[in-house]
Amino acid sequence: MTVLITGAGLIGTHTARILLDQGVGVLLYDPNPSMRYIESVVGPDRKLFKVERGDVRDFPRLMDLALRVGVTRILHTAGLVGPGAEESPSQSFQVNVAGTLNLVELARIRSLARIALVSSSFVYFDPEAPPGEGPIHEDVPYRVPDSYYATYKATAEMMTLAYHRLSGVNAIICRPCGVYGRGGFVGGARIGHTLQDLLLRAIHEPGAPLTVDLPIAERVYVKDAVFALREAIFVEKPTQRVYNVGSGEVVTPQKLAATINAAIPGARVTAGAGELSPAARTIDSSAAERDLGYQVRYPLERGIADYVEELRSHGGFE
Repeated sequence: MTVLITGAGLIGTHTARILLDQGVGVLLYDPNPSMRYIESVVGPDRKLFKVERGDVRDFPRLMDLALRVGVTRILHTAGLVGPGAEESPSQSFQVNVAGTLNLVELARIRSLARIALVSSSFVYFDPEAPPGEGPIHEDVPYRVPDSYYATYKATAEMMTLAYHRLSGVNAIICRPCGVYGRGGFVGGARIGHTLQDLLLRAIHEPGAPLTVDLPIAERVYVKDAVFALREAIFVEKPTQRVYNVGSGEVVTPQKLAATINAAIPGARVTAGAGELSPAARTIDSSAAERDLGYQVRYPLERGIADYVEELRSHGGFE
């Protein structure tokens, strides 16, 4: 059994680790993989582990690898995010939509056991829609989101669900909220990079006055999110095809600053105003809890403390 994971970033690399820990073969596929970062997460000298350089837009390359390695399942995490996705919408479409099409088409042609697509809770957030109350459930109708990134995520979802309905592709979609953790962020995740830079400065410049001014939003630690993704790859009898993966906690700059100060002795982090975005509303993860056995093991305090320890041990990566 070999799982093809596209994207050697935060989510893809951490999922590779937990799959390898349970004896599942992994092929990690990325256009510019950082072996230093990958080994710091996965560990060196892993059996059943291959890293290949390549682009999700290169369908012949994907097909060749799938045949040679014997890929049986896919976890698709690769994508262009952040400012890069907004500044170049055409390139973003090619990577985030056409690239996804290649993976779903590969799953169809090869009759793979499962393709799990990592989407985003940002597909829910339409700034022109009236504000809602309570957690957001997966059955909320699609709207036009407020970014190219989210729009293309929604497009990729609909395309994948069409392949499931019309061609029998065994697909599961996971919509995590904002995922944080030690990463390289070469895909353009601006908020992830900003938080990591802040933590590194707090660690290495004790007493320096720092300000956290990230948007108010629900956030989930990577080590929680990837356990849901692992189960999504293998769940045998899902009751639905789309699952939210969240923490149930909206994080304000005030809460984040206090948590960082508690995790790093001597840190002097204060809170900025914080932008109140549509993502300040939580998503409902009860279906993932029911079908995937998902649970939050790293609430914010534990997640930030673990993140700090990893940065102390391994440093940051570009």
